Amino acid sequence: MTAIILAGGRASRMRGRDKALVKIDGIPIIKRQIKILADIFKTVIVVTDNTRRYRLKGVKIIRDIIPEKGPLGGIYSGLLASDSFYNFVIACDMPFINERLIKYMIKNIKNFDIFLPKIGNKFHPLCGIYSKNCISVIRQGLTQDRLKVSDIFSKSKVKFISKKKLQSFDKKLFCLENINTPEDIKKYK
Repeated sequence: MTAIILAGGRASRMRGRDKALVKIDGIPIIKRQIKILADIFKTVIVVTDNTRRYRLKGVKIIRDIIPEKGPLGGIYSGLLASDSFYNFVIACDMPFINERLIKYMIKNIKNFDIFLPKIGNKFHPLCGIYSKNCISVIRQGLTQDRLKVSDIFSKSKVKFISKKKLQSFDKKLFCLENINTPEDIKKYK
């Protein structure tokens, strides 16, 4: 299995600051993620709009195949670049990924195309596992400019992790937190 980090956003709410390079406890978020993911997955891919932005060791850095298509375009690019059928996808602005949760997801993905957290009516599509079966559905969405990740759910076999199950790994659900604004950075420093 492969891990895919999506690091191609514009970061407009961060006033142009690259969220992947924001430091939490003195370490850039993307390096925190790579440290955990490299212990779980044989390959870590970083999908970005600018391959020169990151100087990271031990990862494969690729450019978005279809730029300006948001996370869905990043997932598409990552799935195409991966040698694995199943791929763990995470946004570069999620500093508190949970190793136990990821291992649970890996163990329980069988027979599904997508496996991700859902709390109430809110999906968390940028912390989940996607199979290569999603490629054609995503391609169709991209060509029709339907860019919401949730748009592919109706054409895929999707499994959700409940809030209760998530809390068995992370009581306060920090694993789903992301850094979107300068205020968020202050909250976690």
